[in-house]
Amino acid sequence: MAGDSESIQEAGAKNIFTQDEYKLAQLGYKQEFFRGLGLFENWAATFTSMNFASGIPVLFGFVMYTGGPTAAFANWTMIGGLSFVVSLSMAEIAAALPTAGGIYYWSYRLGGPKWGPFLSWMTGWWNWAGWICVVPGVQQGSTNFLISALEIQYPDTEVLAKGWFAWLLTSIGMFFAMAPNVINQKVLQWYFRFAIVIFHVLVVMYWIWFPIKAAQTGGFQSGSGVFKHFYNGINLGEEKQASDAYCWIISILFGAWVFYGYDASVHLAEETHEASEIVAKGMWMSTLSAWVMSVPTLIIILFCIQDFDGIIAGTYANNWAAYLVQLLGPNGAVAILSLLWVDSTCATASCFMSAQRVTYAISRDGILPGSKYFRRLSKKSHMPIHAAWLVLGMSVVITTAVIGSVVAFSAITAAATIATNVSYLFPILARHTVGRHSFEPAKWNLGRYTIPCAIISGLYISFLCVVLLLPQLYPVTGETLNYAPIMIGGISLVSLVGWVAPFGYGGRHWFTGPQRTISEEDVAAGVVIEGEVVRKV
Repeated sequence: MAGDSESIQEAGAKNIFTQDEYKLAQLGYKQEFFRGLGLFENWAATFTSMNFASGIPVLFGFVMYTGGPTAAFANWTMIGGLSFVVSLSMAEIAAALPTAGGIYYWSYRLGGPKWGPFLSWMTGWWNWAGWICVVPGVQQGSTNFLISALEIQYPDTEVLAKGWFAWLLTSIGMFFAMAPNVINQKVLQWYFRFAIVIFHVLVVMYWIWFPIKAAQTGGFQSGSGVFKHFYNGINLGEEKQASDAYCWIISILFGAWVFYGYDASVHLAEETHEASEIVAKGMWMSTLSAWVMSVPTLIIILFCIQDFDGIIAGTYANNWAAYLVQLLGPNGAVAILSLLWVDSTCATASCFMSAQRVTYAISRDGILPGSKYFRRLSKKSHMPIHAAWLVLGMSVVITTAVIGSVVAFSAITAAATIATNVSYLFPILARHTVGRHSFEPAKWNLGRYTIPCAIISGLYISFLCVVLLLPQLYPVTGETLNYAPIMIGGISLVSLVGWVAPFGYGGRHWFTGPQRTISEEDVAAGVVIEGEVVRKV
């Protein structure tokens, strides 16, 4: 297989590269992964991370009381469009610098000798922390589907309301999500195919079954019932502390939680054929297709609402269950919720893949404590198994927050969204400031649209980060507090203190940027194989 360095060495030709291997070697890394993935897997990595078939239901109950159908439609459509612009800005950089965990590597190359190490350090920590939070956030949403199905079937079972039970199910689900990322690449390929099939089964049900059942039961919502129905339900006290405008802004999390994770395609760069071109395509094509497909899907769902007040008053783990019971009946609701549990766990596996690859990448360059252990690949499958166990352990610990807080889930989702988006902001800004003269665009680039896209991306991410730190329920108490600022404060503290710590411990004393794993001499003496043609470097 391409990338099997052992077979190359056995043949006595250590400096033979495929075009992808040579590009990676120029960036400082020798090929360690197997390159067996193509455009489909690269597209599916980001598409299944976004996965609106599960993403809409995950926060459906949330958006119903933070703005209702009107805010749901408007914010989802807006956030999807802005996210597509961000994906274009990132795809342009990815095409030029296709490496696993590439976000922090981009920052180093774009920052140059002066700013590169610091920008790389900060990007690496924020991107890693973001993806570590994404995994438990997605799987907790999956668990809520399963618990809701059990609540429909067994309404008087007390254990279903216990926080420890939700934590246990989420931990088990994350173990399943880890599986395709530690066995071998062939299993990962089959996983992507299975995930896409389950996704489309759900979308077909939304498009066909939902309208048929709505026509047979209570009919459809009117246009004004969808596009002019606003609801402010974030004031739990007698006094209205949060205005309608504030409530509308809070509901942005509904779309923002789904439309990010573009770098999932990047994290497979060292496992993808023709990575320079395919990774960029995978990023923007997956975001565009998710946006274009999701808007009409959401409209269908909103028009099929039977009893809005009943959804608001629902007591399920996820009030999407109340929507389904009204529309499909108990048995139909359980069927959809069960499929959603499978589908959302598949989305967790995609997110786990990104968290695992980022862990491997920053360990390869010595950023994480214990890097020598976490950067190891298995000898047989060339999969970063040690990194996977770290991701699983961290995710299980983070999930314990759901035991004692009613807003822990939304706080985890908000923190994950903020941290990952901040990590995107570092290379995008560096591309047009300190790195504007050194950056060499690849064959695929934005041309004259690169600066407008960067401006829109920067403003959107900055706005998003502020909004997601705001309280989500009033009055603010220990149970309703949005813990996202605390989590983001922790990430900021760890990354900054880790950089400036004295006595030689801080990154500023020893971290000089990504570490080369192949010498410049070996690259210079290399031979590149292009099809059946051998070309001297």
